Amino acid sequence: MTVLTIVECAPRDGMRLVKGDISLEEKASFIDELSLTGIKKIEAVSFVHPQLIPRIGDAEDVMKLVQKRPGTSYIGVTPSEVACRRAMLTDIDDILVLVAASDVFNQVALGYSLREMMNKVLPSIINVALNKGKGIRAYILTSFGCPYNGNVPVRQVEELVSKLDFMKVNEISLVDSTGMATPMLVRELLSTLCKMDLNAGLAVHFHDTRGMGMANAMAAFEAGIKIFDTAVGGMSTLPFGAPEQQVSTWNIPTEDLVNMFESMGVKTGIDLDRLLSCVAIAEKMTGRKLTGHILRAGNTHQIFKTPQRLKIS
Repeated sequence: MTVLTIVECAPRDGMRLVKGDISLEEKASFIDELSLTGIKKIEAVSFVHPQLIPRIGDAEDVMKLVQKRPGTSYIGVTPSEVACRRAMLTDIDDILVLVAASDVFNQVALGYSLREMMNKVLPSIINVALNKGKGIRAYILTSFGCPYNGNVPVRQVEELVSKLDFMKVNEISLVDSTGMATPMLVRELLSTLCKMDLNAGLAVHFHDTRGMGMANAMAAFEAGIKIFDTAVGGMSTLPFGAPEQQVSTWNIPTEDLVNMFESMGVKTGIDLDRLLSCVAIAEKMTGRKLTGHILRAGNTHQIFKTPQRLKIS
C-alpha cells in the first residue's frame, strides 16, 4: 500500500502573512495542532537573522513551547552556519539548508554564487549538523526554472542532487520557486532523478502561482515521488529572491492535496477533519480567507446531499 509523507510548511512559510501581533504561545499551539493531525514532518521555525525577518526571529523561544509529539520531526531553516549553531541549542530534529540550481537566483536570494554555496556555505552548515546528529533536509530552489534566466537544464539539477546526496543530506526537496513548472517538465526531470541510486529521499515543493500546483503534484506522484511539501490553506508568502508577482497563493494547500490522494485510495496518514481545524486556525491568524478549497467545499466523501424535490403548486 502506497503511503505518502506530507511536509507541512505553514508555520515557517506563512507567518509573514500575519498582520497583527501574534504571541509565542499561538505559534507553538499552531504547530502542536498540526502535529495532532498525523503530519510527520513540520517546518516549524526559521533561524534566519531576526533583523531580516523580525516576524519569525523568535525560533528559539517558539521551540521551547512546542509540545513535541513522538514520531514527528520538527525542522528549522538554517541558511548560514551561525543560524545552524543557533538551531543546535534548541530541540529541533532536522535542519533545512537552501541552494538554487540557478546561479543568479543564488546570488539574489542567498547572497552567494552557486560555487560558493556548494564549496563553502553548505559544507560548513552540514558539518555542524552532522556533528550534533541532526537530520539534514535541502531545498534546491529554481529546480523547474529561474525567473531571471529561464530554463534550468535537467543535468544541472541532477548534478546538484548527486552532490547533496554525497554530502549526507537525508532528503532533497525540488522547489518550483516561482511556479514555472508544468506537468510535462515535472515528469521529464523526475523520471531522470528517480532512476538515480540515491541514499537521500526526494521530495517536491510546488507553488500554485499559475494554477498548476495540483497537476504538477499528480505528475510527480506518477513519476515516483512520495514526499510532498505543502501548507495548510496555502498559507505562504513570496519566496526570497523571487520578483514581485500579484498572485493569491503560493504553496499547495495541504488539505487539497490530502483530499486528492485519499480520494484515490493513496494513504497519507492524516486526519482530514483535524487538518481542516488547522486551516480555520490559520485563517484566524492571518485574518483572511486562504486559498484551499476543502474547508468550504467539503472533502470528497462528504459532498453528497439529499436532493430536494421540486414543489409545483
